[in-house]
Amino acid sequence: MKKLLHILLLFSLVLSVSCKENRPKTLPSNNTSIKTTKHYICANKCENSGGDAAGNCPTCKTPYTHNQAFHNDEFLKSGPIKVESNTPLPNANSNSTNTAVVEPAQNAKGVYHYTCKNACYGGAGTATNCASCGEVLEHNVAYHN
Repeated sequence: MKKLLHILLLFSLVLSVSCKENRPKTLPSNNTSIKTTKHYICANKCENSGGDAAGNCPTCKTPYTHNQAFHNDEFLKSGPIKVESNTPLPNANSNSTNTAVVEPAQNAKGVYHYTCKNACYGGAGTATNCASCGEVLEHNVAYHN
């Protein structure tokens, strides 16, 4: 009986070693392609459409829409965007005693003081017109938080 147990143990050992699965080694990827995000895209998600400028989709002929994701790739990774104030500085030659404090267009978190109600990209330090759609910018309460 002991001899049979040894033979059975030896057989199972040989069987387990011989049935080892040989998987092919994965080769390192030489794929250096970079996926780029288009600035303007087709609302119908047509294949091979979109571009860096506004226009019409060559497949379905609908106008491209602005792709906010284009700005999210590198947006604010190095801190808030430095936007020049669109408020004129007081003239050094004038005798004005106006000492109003001019707030910057963006706070330390990068939030604009005035933004477009149509959710267009960007904003400003004053209630001027939106650079994208022309609507008057609205006060953004989140700027003060």
